[in-house]
Amino acid sequence: MQPVTGLHIASRLDPARFDIRLYHEDWHGPFNPAEAAGVDIVFLTGLQPDFDRMRQLSFAFRQAGALVVAGGMICSLFPEFASRFFDVICVGGVDAVADIARDFLTGQIRAIYRSDYLAPRDVKLDHGLLTRAGIRSPVLFIESSRGCGFRCSFCTIPAEGGGHVAYAVDAVRAAIDDAIATSPRLSLRRLYPQIVFHDNNFSDDRAHLDAMLCMLAAHKRVRGWSAMITQNVLADHALIARMAASKCRQLFVGLESLDPEALRRYNKKQNLGRRGVTGDVAHAERLGISIGYGYLFDPRFQTAGEMEREIRTIAQAPALPMPIYLSLIAPLVGTAGFWEDVAHGRLAPNLLLRDLEGETIAYRPLADSPEALAATIDRLFRRPWEVTGRLPVLTKTLGRVFKAQTWNPMQWWIIAGANLHSFMWARAYPSRRHTYMAGEDVLDPQYLERPADLTDEDRARYFDPIAVTDGEGRVMPWLLPHCPASVFATGEEAA
Repeated sequence: MQPVTGLHIASRLDPARFDIRLYHEDWHGPFNPAEAAGVDIVFLTGLQPDFDRMRQLSFAFRQAGALVVAGGMICSLFPEFASRFFDVICVGGVDAVADIARDFLTGQIRAIYRSDYLAPRDVKLDHGLLTRAGIRSPVLFIESSRGCGFRCSFCTIPAEGGGHVAYAVDAVRAAIDDAIATSPRLSLRRLYPQIVFHDNNFSDDRAHLDAMLCMLAAHKRVRGWSAMITQNVLADHALIARMAASKCRQLFVGLESLDPEALRRYNKKQNLGRRGVTGDVAHAERLGISIGYGYLFDPRFQTAGEMEREIRTIAQAPALPMPIYLSLIAPLVGTAGFWEDVAHGRLAPNLLLRDLEGETIAYRPLADSPEALAATIDRLFRRPWEVTGRLPVLTKTLGRVFKAQTWNPMQWWIIAGANLHSFMWARAYPSRRHTYMAGEDVLDPQYLERPADLTDEDRARYFDPIAVTDGEGRVMPWLLPHCPASVFATGEEAA
């Protein structure tokens, strides 16, 4: 994930009162616990599979005497559970950071802080924090809104309350100007500014979107931008033409699957229109907008052979780009899909929180044998060229570059990078997996980076992986207080 959250946290701290340091493990590598000494207060955040790592870091910083503040999905959805591992819990948006900092300085700190996700406070972001932290991406990271109004069953946004709120366009423009001005003088970000909007749904508010397009078209420094939109917006050809005219260079579309039944299971109503998505993609790319998307496989309903046939069909369709990433559907804790799986006993035994990263088979029963699914998943994630072949993907990539009808090498790079990303990603992450099944004993080295004299109590609290289900597939006790009434109504054994 990109470091937007750290930027928003740090920008809410007063640099006159705090010496601020950003650390992002995807950019800097695993944090060395020996460097925790001398820190007074630390803010930790991450996705659901990162929660174990947050606990490990909490131990290191608490041992060094720091106050540990934690936020993110698990903290927002299960604050009482999260408070077992951290001193302070943030529920909701990032806006509570200023309150925490104030109370820390006055000695009035509380255990849980809540802020309204849909009522963001005005704050001037300091994008220079990224440069000073050595986070030197070739693009600018900007956020122009929060949330999404749709209610996909696998998404955590509806679970956290849902809804969408847009920032003032003038504030977004100021953030863009600051991001450019604080970039290194000879960097690509400064000389050829391209923006990646990290909104959950850039197109949720049509009036705000119209105002954003006007601002981006008129901005003399911005050379191109990309954002995430829903598939129904891609079908609005007039709007896509306006986006192209405002210097849009890439759109990430929430396509997820070409199977209508899968889309219905995921409650992706916005994808079930009558227009074929292939024609919409072709229209956007004729206008110079590269289209990217992720693709989900569901081992509950798809056999290994069906998964391979789907990706080969995509590879052989000239007008449809390759997915930027491939993923298994994951029962993210607290989502509507998760509770439905709990109610019907569909979660795999010994499922761990760290297993919810999109590569682990988290369900039972399965549409195929575990061995067949594991072999196909390994090929799709680690060696996709064995399934699709190299020539069809190379031909597709060159064809898309040619159809873009541009001599701009940056646009060539965007198109080729999106189309080949799943291939390059496969080479970047060599497999350590064996069965791809939930509870598989493949732990990161950080689980074992602990003092020799660690007590059993601290080992269990900070270093043992958090379990979602037990050996029988029943949800663990920490989840039971949060089970919806519908789960108990089914007679699910965990209840």
